[in-house]
Amino acid sequence: MSNDALAANKIDTENSAELSAEQVAAYLKDHPEFFTEQDDLLADLSLPHESGKAISLLERQVTILRDRGIEARQKLNNLLENARNNDQLFDTTRNLVLALLRAEDITEIANVTQDQLSSHGNIDSCEIILIEQEGMNVSDSIRTSSLSQLQKEFGDVFRLRRTHCGPINEDQTNYLFPVGGNSIRSTALCPVISNSEILALIAFGNQSENYFNVNLDTLFLDFIGHVVGAVLEKQLIDTAA
Repeated sequence: MSNDALAANKIDTENSAELSAEQVAAYLKDHPEFFTEQDDLLADLSLPHESGKAISLLERQVTILRDRGIEARQKLNNLLENARNNDQLFDTTRNLVLALLRAEDITEIANVTQDQLSSHGNIDSCEIILIEQEGMNVSDSIRTSSLSQLQKEFGDVFRLRRTHCGPINEDQTNYLFPVGGNSIRSTALCPVISNSEILALIAFGNQSENYFNVNLDTLFLDFIGHVVGAVLEKQLIDTAA
């Protein structure tokens, strides 16, 4: 074999013996006790720190575990906060359903809905707007609007037929919340639906910009919309009969 061939073979042998970073990491993961008997190796190891100063492997490990602990606590706190909010919303929903079962006319349905939902701790303002129906008889204190007007102002709600959360413009906010609308920073628009027909809109307002956001779970709000819709439709049918 020529000298060149021998040299090439030697290089190939050396390359094949090299370990990748992934292989080393996998080995250490499978043998976490490896460094317990490698005092000399530990003494020679150092890791760069953000400050530019080298730190020991143990110091780096303590830092990583501390950061992971902080992250885990934050996730746990978020889960607990969501659980508390869901419990409060469940109580509000239960009280609303019981009150709706006692409502005797459309005016009372609208008043009960707004009063019960306004009592929820995270709702700074609540308005219900009924879509005008032929023969519908309600008190002048109840807000009504034509279907075409609401579709023009809030087309996404009618297109998606589910609660829409997120920012809206100033004119829309003032329309939904005639009193105190200038303090509302985020909104949720819940369609009141029965048999695929939107009968009203419930608007929720919060003074925090990020409370009602596109990532918010709207399960309870959509449920409220369907419950109010079922009761409202029954009353409309009874009134027309």
